[in-house]
Amino acid sequence: MLKAQHPEFEMWSQGIHARSGVACADCHMPYVRVGALKISDHHVRSPLLNVSHACQTCHRWPEAELLARAEAIQERTFKLRNAAMDALVGLIADLEAAGAAGRAGAELETARRLQRLAQFRLDFVEAENSTGFHAPQEAARILAESIDFARQGQIALRDPAFQPRWQATSTP
Repeated sequence: MLKAQHPEFEMWSQGIHARSGVACADCHMPYVRVGALKISDHHVRSPLLNVSHACQTCHRWPEAELLARAEAIQERTFKLRNAAMDALVGLIADLEAAGAAGRAGAELETARRLQRLAQFRLDFVEAENSTGFHAPQEAARILAESIDFARQGQIALRDPAFQPRWQATSTP
């Protein structure tokens, strides 16, 4: 198994905030007033816990609307994440059943490779910590690849002649 460790920068760099020149600290450590001084808040935390300072300095919509938009993105990503998880767990169960039925390691190689590709993509989005907010379309794309690889792995177990659609970026 490969494990993604803190892929926040990679995901953030694909989103609208990166393209707009917004840095991590702008949202996660917004400015606060302490007397006459304007300093960064040193409580690094989710901007959703401080929408008025973290978001409304750039976005002029009501706090409730901004929060609802973020939560909608996260809810869609969470549902896609669950679908990817179900697909991956299904492939793992099928691999276990194939092994228990006495199928040889070489016979399972394609499905195992696809499982690794699916798992890494799922883990990448899961480890990123924004539940899709930093780059919603990129998170959805990566989770769709995870689902696709898992389902291809299941097909490979059923049909030894199956030829998977390897991606150019599928190095894991």
